[in-house]
Parts: sequence; structure tokens; C-alpha cells
Amino acid sequence: MRPTIVGTIFLSFPLLLVACQPPTRGKDYLKAHPQELAEILKACADGTHRDAQECSNAESVKTLDQKLRSLSAAH
Repeated sequence: MRPTIVGTIFLSFPLLLVACQPPTRGKDYLKAHPQELAEILKACADGTHRDAQECSNAESVKTLDQKLRSLSAAH
């Protein structure tokens, strides 16, 4: 019985680590919080940000913002 308890604890440890991470911030959230967007973009660029989906979301928001700015400057 003892190996089962140790095995269960050992296998549960990675799940606990994942549960401790904050949820991924979405595109709408990042659009509404430009300071956090800038911080995430910086961390993604230097490789210190761990959430690849959040980096993707931040890059998408940045790209959309750049496109919208270029369209409004053309008029």
C-alpha cells in the first residue's frame, strides 16, 4: 500500500504546479490593459515569459493595433 501512496503523491505534484499558474490573459483583457500588454511583450521577447499562448495573444493584439494605426494614418 505504501508504494501506491508515494506514487500518487509523485504523480500529483506536476498537477499542483500547473494549478498554481495564473490563467492565460486573453486578447480582450490585453487590449484593455496596455501596460500589462507591454510587460508581456517585453518578457516574451527576452524569453522570460512562460505562457506561450499569452505571448501569442499579446503579439496578435500588438499586430492588430499596428494595422489599425496605419489605416487611420492613411486617411
